Amino acid sequence: MSSVKNMSHACRYGAQGVAQRVVFSILGILFLFTGVSWAGNLPVRVAVSIAPQAYFVSQIGGKRVHVIVLLPPGANPATFEPKARTLLSLTRAKLYFRIHVPFEEAWMKKFQAVNRKMRVIDTTKGIAVVHGDPHIWLAPALVERQAKTICDALENLDPSGKGEYKRNLGRFKQRLMELKRKINERFKNLKRRVFLAYHPCWGYFAREFGLTQMAIEQGGKAPGAAALSEIMKAARLHGIHCVFAQPQFDTRSAGIVASQIHGRLVLIDPLAKNWDENLLKVTEEMAQCLER
Repeated sequence: MSSVKNMSHACRYGAQGVAQRVVFSILGILFLFTGVSWAGNLPVRVAVSIAPQAYFVSQIGGKRVHVIVLLPPGANPATFEPKARTLLSLTRAKLYFRIHVPFEEAWMKKFQAVNRKMRVIDTTKGIAVVHGDPHIWLAPALVERQAKTICDALENLDPSGKGEYKRNLGRFKQRLMELKRKINERFKNLKRRVFLAYHPCWGYFAREFGLTQMAIEQGGKAPGAAALSEIMKAARLHGIHCVFAQPQFDTRSAGIVASQIHGRLVLIDPLAKNWDENLLKVTEEMAQCLER
């Protein structure tokens, strides 16, 4: 299986120089006019980088938390640059659940600078991250570990809600078990189990469910002619008819590869808000392609 390289290699990291000074100047003005207050304990304000994390935190926190998602719908996590108002939203956050997507890596020091009271919780704790690949939210088994980290952090911050957080965690684990059962059931009779992704973000998902991900992009870059030729040979060898791409990235190159293998381009979203429903949708798309 082609292991994804550190996604951050493909990024154009955050605003630099003059652009950064302008952002923080604007932020300072906004502070003066908004009258930021730390009053009140509930709901606990929690910040996350991407929508799937918001889903996990909401499942554990319920009505006791208010989740702020930094990456807007449709934005590319490799090139996203937060605006001043996005930074302002962090000033009332008590926790930031970190997952190491590229824009987060580039901006984390700035996030902490605007709110030094905000605790940063690393949700990759206890997880073996492969070659810097941050896409651990796409494997339910790894999500269960993240959920425990989220639960522990919420309990520490809000001890009065400990019982509720634990109950919610238990219910969420049950839903994860059912989700895994459904995915395994759909994949169990597949004879072909190798799929082709343009951007290699499905490695953890593939590993959990006995599939193999082949990646077109290598180290965050499009392949050269020789590498692309090898990919085409491997695709024909494994009877691959689909190229999976994500809608947040430019899909033209993926479409060209799909046409060259006489297949089709299939868009699947690793950043969808309705995480569990989305994984079932992705499972069906992959199964249909592998059954051809």
